[in-house]
Amino acid sequence: MNLGLLFIFKYYNFFIQNSVELLGYFHLKPDLLLLNIIQPIGLSFFTFQTMGYNIDIYHGKLKPTKNVIVFLNFTSFFPQMFAGPIERGNDLIPQFERKRIFNYELAAEGMRQILYGLFKKMVIADKLAVNVNYIFLNYRSLSSAELLLGGIFFYIQIYCDFSGYSDIAIGTGKLLGIKLSPNFRTPFFSKTPREAWSRWNMTLTAWFRDYVYMPMLYKNRSSTLWRIFCTLVLLMLIGFWHGPNWTFIVFGLLNGLYFIPHIISKRNTGLRRKLLHIRQQPALSGVSIFLLFLLGSVTTVFFRSPDVTSAINYIRRLFGLNIGEPPLFLLKLTPLLIIFLAWEWFQQQNDFQFNVASFSKPVRIGLYYLVAFLILLFGIFVDQTFIYFHF
Repeated sequence: MNLGLLFIFKYYNFFIQNSVELLGYFHLKPDLLLLNIIQPIGLSFFTFQTMGYNIDIYHGKLKPTKNVIVFLNFTSFFPQMFAGPIERGNDLIPQFERKRIFNYELAAEGMRQILYGLFKKMVIADKLAVNVNYIFLNYRSLSSAELLLGGIFFYIQIYCDFSGYSDIAIGTGKLLGIKLSPNFRTPFFSKTPREAWSRWNMTLTAWFRDYVYMPMLYKNRSSTLWRIFCTLVLLMLIGFWHGPNWTFIVFGLLNGLYFIPHIISKRNTGLRRKLLHIRQQPALSGVSIFLLFLLGSVTTVFFRSPDVTSAINYIRRLFGLNIGEPPLFLLKLTPLLIIFLAWEWFQQQNDFQFNVASFSKPVRIGLYYLVAFLILLFGIFVDQTFIYFHF
């Protein structure tokens, strides 16, 4: 029933349209009905959270709650119902069942996390979005340097969008005495694709791993080919979860292909030692982080493009001989992004990257006012031509 609702609201039209196109190759023109309905907000999160709840009860990992208010809160806790994180019953339901007393330290930490989430969303993501939209709309007439910046900007934008929403949700939960699961942990500084996915949208990846990948893998755990197949299916489904478009499927499959060296290394001692050596050498680690960041920037072109053809044409021009020079208005964002990434590196060991409780009081207050000022400055005046309010 859960998957049926998700299919009808989110994926029905996608499969119908592709079925019509497929039948058209055989000169068949069926008159299939498309649905003109509005998808409920947060439907994917409702679906996965309740599915996980049902599966855990079925396997005896969780006892069903008898309190309908607790169950409804677990299903639709308002801070995380729109963009996650996806919670498990064992983690969230006990917090609703026990009495909560206001905790000043937890609330103050929540406010800091909300502030940083707003900074990532309104200062970084929305500022980059203006330039990313321009580049992807005009990619046919831009140079390779501009297209490379477009990919890098979108990679950072999507991270700041997703993780910014998660920070706001987690921080809001802390204000109410509810601890939600961490969802992002500086994935840009990962050395391998496997590590990157373990730090990107962590609750979504863990959900698919526990409820899809592990049951599939259990049938033939010793086969390397079967492990590769299960990994491709896992990443394809994670990509397809983001939307009913072939671009998301290709995005997921490409990320699945990047896992193959790691899977093979499990059966190859020499390759495993080489990969371990790379992770242990600071210089080689830095190179692997940089190359993985560039690979992610190119791969997310499929995530951003309206269709697969546009994504392929974008990448073709990106690797063409038209190097060119990026325009000045794009390079103006570089200092802000360098400072942001340096701060993320400095704070990467924390659950969220604005944990400044250990700083002196004057420094903390200065940082609060600085971040609030940047949110006001960039959040309202997105560019020089118009005022854009984020409400």
